[in-house]
Amino acid sequence: MTTAGSTTGGRVKIVDILHSPARTRAFASWLIGQRGKVVSILRNGTLALVELDGEPSELLGGARRWPIHWDDLLVYTVDAGPVNLEDGYRLGLSSLKRNAVQHAVQAGSRTSLCGKPVHPLPICDWSMPFSPRATRACPACVRLAAQPS
Repeated sequence: MTTAGSTTGGRVKIVDILHSPARTRAFASWLIGQRGKVVSILRNGTLALVELDGEPSELLGGARRWPIHWDDLLVYTVDAGPVNLEDGYRLGLSSLKRNAVQHAVQAGSRTSLCGKPVHPLPICDWSMPFSPRATRACPACVRLAAQPS
Protein backbone atom coordinates (compact mmCIF):
# COMPACT_ATOMS: atom_id res chain seq x y z
CA MET A 1 0.00 0.00 0.00
CA THR A 2 1.29 3.37 -0.95
CA THR A 3 -0.18 6.82 -1.19
CA ALA A 4 0.20 9.56 -3.74
CA GLY A 5 2.91 11.29 -1.79
CA SER A 6 4.66 8.17 -0.64
CA THR A 7 8.08 8.70 -2.16
CA THR A 8 11.39 9.45 -0.55
CA GLY A 9 12.96 12.86 -0.90
CA GLY A 10 9.74 14.86 -0.50
CA ARG A 11 9.59 17.85 1.82
CA VAL A 12 6.94 17.58 4.53
CA LYS A 13 5.46 19.38 7.50
CA ILE A 14 4.03 17.47 10.46
CA VAL A 15 0.49 18.77 10.89
CA ASP A 16 -0.96 16.13 13.22
CA ILE A 17 0.03 12.98 15.11
CA LEU A 18 -3.32 11.14 15.31
CA HIS A 19 -2.36 8.16 13.12
CA SER A 20 1.33 7.79 13.94
CA PRO A 21 2.78 5.13 16.28
CA ALA A 22 2.19 5.53 20.02
CA ARG A 23 5.84 6.28 20.76
CA THR A 24 5.73 9.11 18.24
CA ARG A 25 2.40 10.42 19.59
CA ALA A 26 4.02 10.78 23.03
CA PHE A 27 6.01 13.71 21.59
CA ALA A 28 3.15 15.26 19.60
CA SER A 29 3.35 18.71 21.16
CA TRP A 30 6.98 19.02 20.13
CA LEU A 31 6.70 17.36 16.70
CA ILE A 32 3.67 19.21 15.32
CA GLY A 33 4.84 22.04 13.10
CA GLN A 34 8.29 20.54 12.47
CA ARG A 35 9.49 20.28 8.88
CA GLY A 36 11.75 17.74 7.28
CA LYS A 37 12.42 15.32 4.45
CA VAL A 38 11.10 11.79 3.86
CA VAL A 39 14.15 9.49 3.91
CA SER A 40 12.44 6.09 3.92
CA ILE A 41 9.07 4.38 3.69
CA LEU A 42 8.10 1.97 6.47
CA ARG A 43 5.37 -0.60 7.27
CA ASN A 44 4.30 -1.40 3.71
CA GLY A 45 4.04 2.27 2.83
CA THR A 46 1.86 3.41 5.73
CA LEU A 47 4.60 5.37 7.52
CA ALA A 48 7.21 7.85 6.37
CA LEU A 49 10.55 8.07 8.15
CA VAL A 50 10.98 11.84 8.39
CA GLU A 51 14.38 13.40 8.98
CA LEU A 52 13.72 16.70 10.70
CA ASP A 53 15.42 19.94 9.73
CA GLY A 54 17.86 21.49 12.17
CA GLU A 55 20.96 20.53 14.07
CA PRO A 56 20.91 17.41 16.28
CA SER A 57 21.53 19.61 19.34
CA GLU A 58 18.27 21.51 18.60
CA LEU A 59 16.17 18.34 18.29
CA LEU A 60 14.40 16.48 21.07
CA GLY A 61 16.98 14.10 22.53
CA GLY A 62 19.03 14.51 19.38
CA ALA A 63 16.59 12.29 17.47
CA ARG A 64 16.50 13.40 13.85
CA ARG A 65 14.32 10.68 12.32
CA TRP A 66 10.74 9.93 13.34
CA PRO A 67 8.17 7.47 11.94
CA ILE A 68 5.11 9.51 10.95
CA HIS A 69 1.89 8.28 9.31
CA TRP A 70 1.21 9.84 5.88
CA ASP A 71 -2.16 11.17 7.09
CA ASP A 72 -0.29 13.24 9.69
CA LEU A 73 1.90 14.94 7.08
CA LEU A 74 1.50 17.82 4.68
CA VAL A 75 3.62 16.92 1.64
CA TYR A 76 4.55 20.16 -0.08
CA THR A 77 7.21 19.03 -2.54
CA VAL A 78 7.85 15.67 -4.11
CA ASP A 79 11.14 14.79 -5.75
CA ALA A 80 10.54 13.07 -9.04
CA GLY A 81 11.91 9.56 -9.01
CA PRO A 82 12.51 7.18 -11.86
CA VAL A 83 9.42 6.13 -13.75
CA ASN A 84 9.00 2.40 -13.32
CA LEU A 85 6.68 1.05 -15.97
CA GLU A 86 6.45 -2.66 -15.33
CA ASP A 87 5.46 -3.52 -18.89
CA GLY A 88 4.81 -0.14 -20.49
CA TYR A 89 1.05 -0.67 -20.78
CA ARG A 90 -1.62 1.46 -19.12
CA LEU A 91 -4.96 0.30 -17.74
CA GLY A 92 -8.10 0.68 -19.84
CA LEU A 93 -11.59 -0.50 -18.91
CA SER A 94 -14.08 -2.15 -21.26
CA SER A 95 -16.91 -0.19 -19.64
CA LEU A 96 -17.49 2.11 -16.72
CA LYS A 97 -19.56 -0.47 -14.82
CA ARG A 98 -18.49 -2.44 -11.72
CA ASN A 99 -17.68 -5.63 -13.62
CA ALA A 100 -15.55 -3.98 -16.31
CA VAL A 101 -12.74 -6.02 -17.85
CA GLN A 102 -9.26 -4.56 -17.47
CA HIS A 103 -7.29 -4.24 -20.71
CA ALA A 104 -3.69 -3.36 -21.59
CA VAL A 105 -3.44 -0.10 -23.57
CA GLN A 106 -0.53 1.76 -25.15
CA ALA A 107 -0.11 5.25 -23.67
CA GLY A 108 -2.43 7.73 -25.39
CA SER A 109 -4.50 5.05 -27.13
CA ARG A 110 -8.18 4.16 -26.75
CA THR A 111 -7.81 0.66 -28.23
CA SER A 112 -6.55 -2.27 -26.16
CA LEU A 113 -3.95 -4.80 -27.29
CA CYS A 114 -6.75 -7.26 -28.06
CA GLY A 115 -8.44 -4.64 -30.30
CA LYS A 116 -11.39 -3.66 -28.10
CA PRO A 117 -12.29 0.01 -27.48
CA VAL A 118 -11.52 1.01 -23.89
CA HIS A 119 -11.82 3.89 -21.45
CA PRO A 120 -8.39 4.90 -20.09
CA LEU A 121 -8.19 6.13 -16.49
CA PRO A 122 -5.96 9.22 -16.52
CA ILE A 123 -5.42 10.76 -13.09
CA CYS A 124 -3.68 14.16 -13.20
CA ASP A 125 -1.78 13.26 -16.40
CA TRP A 126 -0.77 9.90 -14.89
CA SER A 127 -2.32 6.59 -15.88
CA MET A 128 -2.61 3.43 -13.82
CA PRO A 129 -0.39 0.61 -15.06
CA PHE A 130 -1.94 -2.57 -16.44
CA SER A 131 -1.48 -5.53 -14.11
CA PRO A 132 -1.68 -8.97 -15.72
CA ARG A 133 -2.27 -10.43 -12.25
CA ALA A 134 -5.54 -8.53 -11.73
CA THR A 135 -8.65 -10.67 -11.29
CA ARG A 136 -10.52 -9.01 -14.16
CA ALA A 137 -7.55 -8.74 -16.54
CA CYS A 138 -8.39 -9.61 -20.16
CA PRO A 139 -6.76 -13.00 -20.95
CA ALA A 140 -5.95 -11.91 -24.52
CA CYS A 141 -4.27 -8.71 -23.28
CA VAL A 142 -2.29 -10.69 -20.68
CA ARG A 143 -1.03 -13.03 -23.40
CA LEU A 144 -0.20 -10.19 -25.83
CA ALA A 145 1.48 -8.06 -23.15
CA ALA A 146 3.74 -10.99 -22.18
CA GLN A 147 5.06 -11.35 -25.73
CA PRO A 148 8.34 -9.55 -26.43
CA SER A 149 7.95 -6.41 -28.52
